[in-house]
Amino acid sequence: MQTPVDTLLIVLQIVSLVLTLLMGVTAWQTRLRRGAVLWVAGFATGAVSQWLKLGVAARWGHAAGLPFGHLGGPVGYGLLYVGVRRYLRLPARVDWVVGGCIVAALASAAAVWHGMTYVSLAMTATITAAFQALTAATFRDMHGNGMARSVAIAIFALSATESLTRAVAIAVAWEDGMPPAHVNLIWLLAYIAMAILQAGALMFLVNQTLVDDLQNLADYDPLTGLLNRRGMDRRFQRERRNANASTRMGMLCMDLDHFKAINDRYGHGVGDDVLRQFGQRIRDHSRPLDTPVRQGGEEFCLIVEAESEAELVALAERHRESVEYLPFATRAGPMQITVSIGAALAAGAHESLESLCERADQSLLAAKREGRNRVVLATANPAP
Repeated sequence: MQTPVDTLLIVLQIVSLVLTLLMGVTAWQTRLRRGAVLWVAGFATGAVSQWLKLGVAARWGHAAGLPFGHLGGPVGYGLLYVGVRRYLRLPARVDWVVGGCIVAALASAAAVWHGMTYVSLAMTATITAAFQALTAATFRDMHGNGMARSVAIAIFALSATESLTRAVAIAVAWEDGMPPAHVNLIWLLAYIAMAILQAGALMFLVNQTLVDDLQNLADYDPLTGLLNRRGMDRRFQRERRNANASTRMGMLCMDLDHFKAINDRYGHGVGDDVLRQFGQRIRDHSRPLDTPVRQGGEEFCLIVEAESEAELVALAERHRESVEYLPFATRAGPMQITVSIGAALAAGAHESLESLCERADQSLLAAKREGRNRVVLATANPAP
């Protein structure tokens, strides 16, 4: 005769299959990003473990199949834990998962061998709780994705609490001589509900990641990895809001000298080599709060904070010298290149980005007229 627990286990199989399908679609959306495929395997484990349990039980008896059913939790959540870490580009810690699953398997087999079937379930639920808690801790340590991160932490922490409470409740009922089936029925239902919430949290994370990736595509130049003009506009407003009262925003407009001649003589591949390295040199010689930007072609700029024009010019000279004194390694061989720089210091908080860029750009044109490979400072600030 089928018991309520048996019915819920069938529900668990159905829910696991549905969540596996949803995770498969989610993983496909990420273009099979590293780690996402393991989420599919993790949710599929719930159904597979129950099928194995029934198959083994039909051949060797009910007791022989129990460890296979009980191990669905540790193995499934171990896969989810490794998958989340790989998705977030963190060390996978596979050894932790393998070790935990081996302990769960040995403990379950030993408990079932001695006729303590619900003790087996309590021990595997405890290891499941450990993997869920580790997953919550992984989300806690990630950067960005604020709302998705918070939701995932809450759900996996709640899941760990549910699994651990289930283990304790079953163990207490067993110790007190009470039938654990009723206790397990309630917590099995909670286990299924938490699995649905976990899948939702992971799909939310993927959607937020895709949105962030689109934002990066819109704000960053793919060749150099620097901000583009759109990203510069957004960053400038944020930097201005966070700037110290004693500093002013400054702009360095940079243009590689005779770059068109390089493209015409050696081809655009060599030109791309130069642009990539120039972008890297700007990053290498920038301060932590400076914002490098590729405006287009061979034109770059740098948004900075400076207390004086002298500080701004000194920073510009550092970037100019980083180009002049170190050849660029290209597929056509090393090349000696120079850069012209126009610098402008904002008149105050009222000056717009467009005005600051225009004055720096005029200074850049002056640097080119005066012979290139030099810094020219815009001294005429607009009136308030």
